[in-house]
Amino acid sequence: MLVYGDRSETAEPEDRLAAIAEGLAAVRAMPAGLDRHSRLIAALIESGRLLQGVEDSGGPERELGVFLRKLAGAAVRSWDSGFLTLGDLPFIHAISGLPSKVTLRVPEGFAYYAVYPEAYADAARRLTLRAPPRVIGIRSIGTTLGAIVAAALGAPPPVTVRPFGDPFARQVHLSESVLEGDPHFVIVDEGPGLSGSSFGSVARWLEQHDVPLERIAFLPSHSGDPGGEASGEDRERWTVAQKIAGEIDPQWLAERFGSLQRLHRGDQLKFLAGEGDGRLLLKFAGLGAMGEQKLKMAQALHSAGFGAEPIGLFHGFLAERWYDAARSLEPGERPIGIIGDYIATRARLFPAQDASGASLDELAEMAKRNISLTLGQETTARVPVPPAVELKRVRTDNRLDRDKWLRLDDGRLLKTDALDHHQSHDLVGCQNPAWDVAGAIVEFDLDREEAAQLLSRSGPLVDRDLIDFFTVAYASFRMGRAVLRSDESEGNRYRRHLQTHLLVAAKEQQ
Repeated sequence: MLVYGDRSETAEPEDRLAAIAEGLAAVRAMPAGLDRHSRLIAALIESGRLLQGVEDSGGPERELGVFLRKLAGAAVRSWDSGFLTLGDLPFIHAISGLPSKVTLRVPEGFAYYAVYPEAYADAARRLTLRAPPRVIGIRSIGTTLGAIVAAALGAPPPVTVRPFGDPFARQVHLSESVLEGDPHFVIVDEGPGLSGSSFGSVARWLEQHDVPLERIAFLPSHSGDPGGEASGEDRERWTVAQKIAGEIDPQWLAERFGSLQRLHRGDQLKFLAGEGDGRLLLKFAGLGAMGEQKLKMAQALHSAGFGAEPIGLFHGFLAERWYDAARSLEPGERPIGIIGDYIATRARLFPAQDASGASLDELAEMAKRNISLTLGQETTARVPVPPAVELKRVRTDNRLDRDKWLRLDDGRLLKTDALDHHQSHDLVGCQNPAWDVAGAIVEFDLDREEAAQLLSRSGPLVDRDLIDFFTVAYASFRMGRAVLRSDESEGNRYRRHLQTHLLVAAKEQQ
């Protein structure tokens, strides 16, 4: 199934260096506390992203790597002191020989999965090391995480590596200079995912160069095992090797809001805090710039009458008012006018960059792949050809599901889970608002007349030529996602929709 996708952007290193320097100047001027620490971590993440881009391009990375290691040292001091002290923040200046442009990856753990650098510092200190540490960070996110681990262990700047090859059987190339001094190797990354092969590829290279497993340690982001695609070799190594997960305990939330109740709804880390009418929903929105962007989006949606009231951002967690009296939509309820107004408002408020989502050809490839695996190869001939249009993108919602709408006690509708999916770790990303129209058509099972009503309320930015193609692509994407999650009921629902839609389309063409 095709579901997931990576996000990246092209940047000019000198501009990013200047922005990082400006951010650190602001940190120096701030009073001690959580806000200053959060800004420092944002600068650390942006510096790690820049180093990742420079290293991937083969540019000169040493000076930037030393700077990142020093910055990580300041972040560790801030964390250890309860946000009271930083020590001496390093300065960064222009670096000669940098490429004119680099490609920066989105560090998924910092953006989506509540991976915190500070948790890795704590985990690193619990390792039992038999020799001086040598840290190896797996790019992309391992660039920043490796620096924080090196700072926590008092190690030199880490080596970073970009695995390549089959996603379930990664390989790496390392310089044999990393072996000098017979160190204890600490391999740092998020995951493990479906196969754990990125961790495994580094460990395998070390073992092939006579490093015993007793001098190899893993620092992952969770304490679980690799997924079902892991090889027997990688699974056995993972079971035997020393490993400590960098799992965060968000004590700053408890200090601010009191006791926290973990909510197990979907993938996003969420807590319920407080009592009575003052209860708040605390959900992970992203570290650094991503979290700040989502706070602004939440404020805009609330002002427009569609979103929960945002209270603030607390080191990656967005606090929103909790509505006790809210209830789900009634079975069969189709608030077409409100949904259309929401799509139109969102399109107006949140324009997006051209390269911020999948192309129409990529969506067509996804639809055909997912349909062929579930409905048969012959059915892919019915997938509409994407129209030749100039795609005007916005930060689409991408989740118009019935259970994402709540009816408040005063009768108003509230759209929940509205900030994340245009920028999540999947293929779709930002699209024309026609994607949300298509999503609502599928999720609410609208007939032609109802779909026409929705279109009439969804605003001028909706490209009507995309509706038919997007309807198939949306259902194909959600079906693939359900299959990967082993959600048979949801997968069958989208499969039935596709069968009906494609059959009707085929009859109309005859």
